[in-house]
Amino acid sequence: MQRDRYDSRMFAAQSPFGYYQVLLVIHLLTVIVGIGSVVLNGLYGNEAKKAGPNGGNAVVRANFQVSTIAEYVIYLIPVTGILMVIKDPRWDFSDTWVMMAIALYVIALGIAHAVLIPSSKKMIELTQGPPTPEVEAVGKRLALAGGISNLIVVALVVLMVWKPGS
Repeated sequence: MQRDRYDSRMFAAQSPFGYYQVLLVIHLLTVIVGIGSVVLNGLYGNEAKKAGPNGGNAVVRANFQVSTIAEYVIYLIPVTGILMVIKDPRWDFSDTWVMMAIALYVIALGIAHAVLIPSSKKMIELTQGPPTPEVEAVGKRLALAGGISNLIVVALVVLMVWKPGS
């Protein structure tokens, strides 16, 4: 009985590795590098707050540099995702999970460009001097927008795994 189960499986070494698989690897790597680089940005904010005038600005600037690089990698995520939908006949742009994923990605980009990026630039300015009430306000705005973005990432992962409507 056990033998039949293993005979019916195709092992990784026997599976074809083509265009779709290359796209999938690139897609996963861009998610890991891009999203992975920014998902813990709140921790940098806490460290900058702890460091205060003795290095808080350096932490904020370093975080902004990493986030800027991650931003460009994040732009590649939908490119590979769209190409995979086009390539694989199982998926279609009318599938619920594809439409929802695209919508959530656009919302996340909107949050990044409307709140996260400008607030991060403002935080770089504000941490060059002594702490002010504005630092706290901008920090709260970053925390809220970052938290919402992280929830969107969780929703996107669920959609990619579950694929409702396909």
